[in-house]
Amino acid sequence: MLRSLSIKNYAIIESVEISFDPQLNIITGETGAGKSILLGAMNLILGKRADTSVLRNKEEKCLVEATFNIKNYQLENFFTENDLEYEDETIIRREIGTNGKSRAFINDSPVTLDVLKALTEKLVDIHAQGETQNLLDKFFFCEILDEMSKQGVVVKNYKETFKLFKQKQNKFQQLQEEQIRLQKEFDFISFQLNELSEAELNEEEAATLESELNLLQNAEMIKKNLSEAYNLIDGNEFSALTQLLQANKQVSQLANLHELIKELHEQLSNITDELKLISRKITNLSDATEYNETRVQELTEKQTSINRLLQKHHVAEVKELIALQNELQKNVHVFVNSNEEILRLEKEIKQDKKILFQTAQRISKNRTEKIKSFESKITSLLHDLGMPFGYIVLEQKMLEEEKLNTFGIDEIRLLFSANKGSAPQPLDEVGSGGEKSRLMLAIKSLVAETITLPTLIFDEIDTGISGEVAQKVGSILKLLGEKHQVISITHLPQVAAKANRHFFVYKNNEKEKTYTEIKTLAGNDRLHEIAVMLSGNNPPKEALENAKRLLN
Repeated sequence: MLRSLSIKNYAIIESVEISFDPQLNIITGETGAGKSILLGAMNLILGKRADTSVLRNKEEKCLVEATFNIKNYQLENFFTENDLEYEDETIIRREIGTNGKSRAFINDSPVTLDVLKALTEKLVDIHAQGETQNLLDKFFFCEILDEMSKQGVVVKNYKETFKLFKQKQNKFQQLQEEQIRLQKEFDFISFQLNELSEAELNEEEAATLESELNLLQNAEMIKKNLSEAYNLIDGNEFSALTQLLQANKQVSQLANLHELIKELHEQLSNITDELKLISRKITNLSDATEYNETRVQELTEKQTSINRLLQKHHVAEVKELIALQNELQKNVHVFVNSNEEILRLEKEIKQDKKILFQTAQRISKNRTEKIKSFESKITSLLHDLGMPFGYIVLEQKMLEEEKLNTFGIDEIRLLFSANKGSAPQPLDEVGSGGEKSRLMLAIKSLVAETITLPTLIFDEIDTGISGEVAQKVGSILKLLGEKHQVISITHLPQVAAKANRHFFVYKNNEKEKTYTEIKTLAGNDRLHEIAVMLSGNNPPKEALENAKRLLN
């Protein structure tokens, strides 16, 4: 609901402030006084583009600010999704700078025009004469018929299920695209992985491979040298160990005679023990060292394989090859799992689509049952609004299962005929502006009984009518205003008399330039304005009496 509107430096408006009634607001005034300018300013709030041509004073910026109460519109998610601060009383501001640049704000947060439009189209619906707006939307009547069928819960559940269904479809498509990409690489990845797997890479083994290979390749020399070393240490009666043992024996006989000799004996004993240990190690190593051509070939091939892989993959260490192998294994795992996920999703999507289609068929059947009732009610209202031969037909087209959408399987088009004997045709092809406007009013008034509508703004919807029909239009606007906020610009006194709040737009010529002002009419001021609308300036007593009757 629109609480208030503030306009500064727009066209011939210097500054106006308007506070609206929650129900029916009527705006009247002489032709050219600036009523359409108010709508122009309102269109800025709705995200329409503008430039410096709208500036009254080219040296100051234009500012239009609207305050809305959005408590009943369930828009919290919209604010969250767009990173905006939610307030029940939301302020929307539009600024046009002296350089022509535009800025838009929602609760003081700057937003793009697309975000602004996305929000305000949920808050305001402007209908100027000749426009058919959502009457041409093939899904608009689905919502109306759903409300008439009282199947709101079923439709809500269907939409939630359809949303999940679309998410699955999107995921399925992404997986397919990813699979196609991976398929192109899969053979190459598999080849690389097999090559690395066959190398049986082991970081610890790689570190000892070169040492073992050196030992085997030099086995003959190692065995010969170790044998000679053993002979020198302990291989004959003149070996180093034999000589040391004899020397230690001589020293041991004197150990009790001097403390220093005792120490020498102990040191020689340690040396001979160590030399015996070394001798055994040499013997063991010599016995274990045998040239094994098969093993040498095996280790040589493995070393060659590792070196080739290091060079091929431009890495320096075996651990890097192992990391690459793990990464390739993950890619293969993703590919294999994506196949399984694709098959699973494909099965689920097929089943979900079947269930959705069955639900959509039931929803469609319920809509079909309410079409005649809707056509009858609208046709009756058209007769009341001065179109005795006017009638509508809702043309229902049911889609195939493949074209399921968030509204089900129905596309519903409105066909209209205003004249006796004329076949109904698409609304954008027939009907005058006035007829379309009254049709819009009839539909909106019926819709208002079931659907929460935004603020409705009608721009001279009653052009071309008078008398009893004008009285009926006023009554319908009044009833519509009891359920939803309505703002209507009119030239008809019968309509103006129904207002909960009556605004009068006029030109002020007191300053050097003409500018538009607006004031709220009440009491005798309002009575006088209704009388002027009936008979012109300086209304006679009879016009004042007629105005009083209209107001009563």
